[in-house]
Amino acid sequence: MIRILLYGKQIFDKFSRDEMSVYAAQASFFIILAAFPFMMLLLSLIQLVPFIQKSDLFLVLTELVPDTLDSFVITLVDTLYSDSPVAILSATAVAALWSSSRGMLSIERGLNRVYDVEVQRNYILRRLICSGYTVVFSLVCVISLLLLVFGETLQRHLLEVFPFLNRFSVLISQGRAVFSLFMLVFFFVGIYTFLPFKKQRFRYQFPGAAFAAAAWTLFSFAFSIYFKYFSSYANMYGSLTALVLLMLWLYFCICILFLGAEINWHYKHYRRLSDGE
Repeated sequence: MIRILLYGKQIFDKFSRDEMSVYAAQASFFIILAAFPFMMLLLSLIQLVPFIQKSDLFLVLTELVPDTLDSFVITLVDTLYSDSPVAILSATAVAALWSSSRGMLSIERGLNRVYDVEVQRNYILRRLICSGYTVVFSLVCVISLLLLVFGETLQRHLLEVFPFLNRFSVLISQGRAVFSLFMLVFFFVGIYTFLPFKKQRFRYQFPGAAFAAAAWTLFSFAFSIYFKYFSSYANMYGSLTALVLLMLWLYFCICILFLGAEINWHYKHYRRLSDGE
């Protein structure tokens, strides 16, 4: 037990020395700055899913945003469904990818700091690579939304098409959560392995990725409970409550991502010492 506590202290000490909280704040700021075009891109992608109706989007979005923004959400979704999705995608994709890639670039800088990697890559090339990771991140978000937010709708549609699956309905519900967790693990493994300038060894990235996926999921669940039952921010910030809480949630989630990278660094360090490398 003492050994585990000492190991945890070493991880947090390096986390502080590497100033990961600064990189997390920087990444959060640029991601929030790019939130509107990114949201347009995300909603446009969701619109292409055939079994999700306009009413489903209305229901989910009005639950997520403050009441004062309900009229804005209605106008936004109406515009998405009245205009051509191809036109919307082409217009928002460029703006969303370029602006969102600035947040991913901050994450890349933080990971380079964790792994003590000196960047020798052209800036434009780095932005293009980060844009590619933003595309992957968008797909992960869409799949997560389909499984966690629209999971019941998806399952109901699946059972209507394949009635014999009704006997496995409980198993399917549990499988959605398990699949989402594994998807996050492999997403984090990819981030830790390929996003730093120097490619990291794949086998050393699983401990931090598993921690980040589990901690991200648990923190998001706990944060949603806090937001539902104990939020006092509404009195202080009014209609800005959702934005403030989103910034806090995103900041801590990126801190968790960096903490997973620190775990991988220490795991690699101790494995090499034990193997005599």
